[in-house]
Amino acid sequence: MLIDTREKIILASTSKIRQQLMAQSGVEFSIQKPFFDEDLEKSKYRNLKPQDLAIFLAKQKALSVSEKFLDCFVIGSDQVCEFEDCEISKSKNRQEAISQLQKFSGKIHLQNNATVIAKNSQIIFENFSQVQLQMHDLNNSQIEKYVDFDQSWGCAGSYKYESLGKCLFAEVKGDYFTILGLAIQPLLSFLYQQKIISF
Repeated sequence: MLIDTREKIILASTSKIRQQLMAQSGVEFSIQKPFFDEDLEKSKYRNLKPQDLAIFLAKQKALSVSEKFLDCFVIGSDQVCEFEDCEISKSKNRQEAISQLQKFSGKIHLQNNATVIAKNSQIIFENFSQVQLQMHDLNNSQIEKYVDFDQSWGCAGSYKYESLGKCLFAEVKGDYFTILGLAIQPLLSFLYQQKIISF
């Protein structure tokens, strides 16, 4: 392989898209579901701003795994969608997805991503990035047609940007990978600088 992974790396995530982004980077890694209840933790910290919540949850994911896998480099990441200064939770079904996109129609919302690395129960790398997305002014029929095609409930913002979700937007300011949920470039840069990976 082009990338030589010199240390054990764990991705503390069950997200298929994060796993895919890591695999595409050429880095060898294993997957471990975080050992904490994200919904319970979020309920305890309702007053956190969306960007602070993303950072907090990314750290909790990484640390919960790092405590059980010492000497491994554990990657934790979290995505929080923000609209009018409030967190927008992931939609649970088709109707919730439609309702969220109706709110965003013609307006700007944010995607906040935090990516961290923990080792020996300590955070050794932290990155926060934010993307601003301006949605087209869409009617209900267009929104329903999109949601049915991508089946986008359960995603941050109720769209799959890696699929046809990108067609919903008039303007996007920020990093593509941040929208997908893992700011891969700064992560790879840190791993390379620390000689955890090499070419």
